[in-house]
Parts: sequence; structure tokens; C-alpha cells
Amino acid sequence: MIYEDILGTTKTTILESLNVQDRSIDDLSNLLKINKTAVKEHLEYLEMRGYVTSYFQSGGAGRPKKYYKLTEKGISLFPKRYIDFAKLLLDETERVVGTQRMNEILERIASRMISDTGWLAEDLHDKPREEKIKKIQEYVSMLNILGYNATLDIYSDRVIISRHNCIFYDLAKTNNRIICNSLGKELIVQSLNADFEITEKISSGSNKCVIEVKL
Repeated sequence: MIYEDILGTTKTTILESLNVQDRSIDDLSNLLKINKTAVKEHLEYLEMRGYVTSYFQSGGAGRPKKYYKLTEKGISLFPKRYIDFAKLLLDETERVVGTQRMNEILERIASRMISDTGWLAEDLHDKPREEKIKKIQEYVSMLNILGYNATLDIYSDRVIISRHNCIFYDLAKTNNRIICNSLGKELIVQSLNADFEITEKISSGSNKCVIEVKL
């Protein structure tokens, strides 16, 4: 599991066993060969962080028994093949529909992503400097809603937007042309109607993507 170094071996083993089936403290104590108090402490830690949850189930006579199961967050810790699937989907889609049609699809995807944030684009070319800066600041806030961890530096003749996280990182490494040159660029064009230049890209080895916008 990818988080074993952070969670430790015992907590990881608990999560792996709960991925097989829901279990009680007694079940886990017997499985891990550790006392119930220790199991309870590990479960409380995992529950507090949202990886597991508990419920009671009646087993006939006697008091209902408490069981633990993985939450969606806990399930997400286990390896998934979403990126591999997405890479294949991109390749096959372009092969079937062609590059031009693929770019049209990416334009619509960019439009939907922007629309989902509630962003309203404006033509900034003829706007006064202060209005441009205010709109670009709002644009950076929109980027952070999408998860880019963006910052803004303002200079006399330009602003520099630095995106410190690439939300398409794994895809962009092997599909740079589609993700960066098509979808990524289209996200900028549709949301920031201004003269800009991309001067650095994470997919090209930089530690950030940098967009320079003229004022």
C-alpha cells in the first residue's frame, strides 16, 4: 500500500484486512496477534482520520457487535489504475476521431471545467491596469478551486501566475501534447482572455507551470 511509510505496518495491515471484509476488534486482535487495546487504539486513529468507520450488527442473542469497515477515503488508499485507463482512452479516442476532433472535444472539456467553478471570463485587452489585476487575482482563485495551488506576482508591465501543482501531472508526463498543449492551453485561453505566454511547465521538468500575462 502506498501509505505504509506514513501509517506504519500495523495500521496498514488493518486496512488491508478490512479491504477483504468488515471485522470486529476481536477479529483483528486474533488476526494480528496483538491485544484488543492496541487494536482499538489503531482503529481510533484510522477512524479519526476518516479511513474507517464503525457500525453495530446483531448476531442473534446478546448485544450487537461493533464492526469496522473502510470508508471511501480508506478505499482510495489502495492502488487504482485510473491513470492507465485515462491514457489508453486518450490514445484510442484520438486514433478513432482524429486530432482535430480530439481538440474540439478538449475545448468542450475545458469549457465545462471552467463553468463548474462559476468563473465568468472577460476580455482584458482594453481594460485599465487595475481592473486587469483584479480579474487576474480572481482567476488565480479559480485555479486554486481546481487544485492548482497557484500564486500571483505583480510587476509594472506584467503579472506572473505560478501553478505549483499540475492537476493532470501523471497524464501530462506521457501525453504532453494533448494535456498541456491542447487542454491546458485551452483552459487559459477560455478563462483568461488576455495576451499570455507559458514560460515554464512541470511536464517539461520545472517545479511549476508559469504563465506571464501582459498588463
